[in-house]
Amino acid sequence: MTKCKLLMAICSIALSLPTQTWAAGKWLIASQNETINFGQNITLDIVRPDDQATEIWPDTLKIKLTGNGNSEELLLSAADKSIPQSSTRRTYKALATKQYVGVVRAELLDRPSNRLALITASEDAGAAQPVEALASTQPVKSSGSSPVPAETSSKSPVVLIAQPGDEPALSANEPSYFVVGNNSERGADARFQISFKYRPFDPSGSVADFFPALSNLYFAYTQTTLWDLGGKSSPFRDTSYRPSVFYRWLGSGRGLWPDEYRVGAEHESNGQSGLDSRSLNIAFVRPTWNLDFENGRRLSLSPKFIQYLDKDENSDIQRYRGYADWQVRYGREDGLVLGGLYRLGTAEHSTGQVDISYPLSDRIFARTGAFVHLQLFSGYGETLLDYNQRSDTQLRIGFSISR
Repeated sequence: MTKCKLLMAICSIALSLPTQTWAAGKWLIASQNETINFGQNITLDIVRPDDQATEIWPDTLKIKLTGNGNSEELLLSAADKSIPQSSTRRTYKALATKQYVGVVRAELLDRPSNRLALITASEDAGAAQPVEALASTQPVKSSGSSPVPAETSSKSPVVLIAQPGDEPALSANEPSYFVVGNNSERGADARFQISFKYRPFDPSGSVADFFPALSNLYFAYTQTTLWDLGGKSSPFRDTSYRPSVFYRWLGSGRGLWPDEYRVGAEHESNGQSGLDSRSLNIAFVRPTWNLDFENGRRLSLSPKFIQYLDKDENSDIQRYRGYADWQVRYGREDGLVLGGLYRLGTAEHSTGQVDISYPLSDRIFARTGAFVHLQLFSGYGETLLDYNQRSDTQLRIGFSISR
């Protein structure tokens, strides 16, 4: 377990690193759909700061769009004037009148605000390229002094140098939640998970200036614990520790090509010794396809294909987990989101999990906030220790801070 402890120590150091904070007095711009196209309305959610909560919402706001040498100032109009003045969030719309390619920056003119990154389709594409919130691309520098733009031709199925621009260095990875339910054998129990990813090389940093591709490198850590609340002294039944490293880049999203790729390696261990020790190492590839709807909802398919590198302590785990995690996510960030996971082992043992969450807070940004969380689990391996044991169907409810 020495490797596991070392990786856990590295992750604990990453947790202590400072994260970005929201400047007081600034207005927040968020997008229901991260794409922008010529001649189409853009819809933006505007969140005003706490120190201006008594201010009357304006019917219009001015916004500036800048990208690829083009720039324009637009008048945002309130989409629904019936929203109470006490609301902290309001939706505005405007019509983009210029043709943009690549990344477009948006910021308010008459209010101090953040800068929002939007993605456009290339000139020869008829539809927007949906990508994860606030993703952007970084030009590739040649050996000379002049930058060479990243390739955007429709002939390229993958954009190899694609940077997650404005995403914070420390951000959500898998959902982080705490849910409680009842087990037919042990009584009350709880399940909780923390998960984050860390990008060590900022796209605008000096290292990325020389090696732009390093901005796509991530370290991640996920910890899942099953807590036996009904047992004597309420012990933790088992905990899975999953440090990982992966490389992430954006795809073209055209036709059947994915919108995003992740390729990496992951270690999983329960931190036990002796007969209760369980650990494995895997390599994985996780493409993602996004389908955006006019109502702001998004359907994401993210199968995680795995190859076992080391599984001596649970040599038959593929009979219960198989070689793929079939993952789906549907909803909108400021509303109901449904997530699903399905596994089918080589011995036909199946496992399913459904997560349903709904925001408790008006301020939802980059999949973080406060949510009521409902989780349904049925199948094998709720803990790594019991990877080959079938669990009763478990229904738990609680809250989450990322989803």
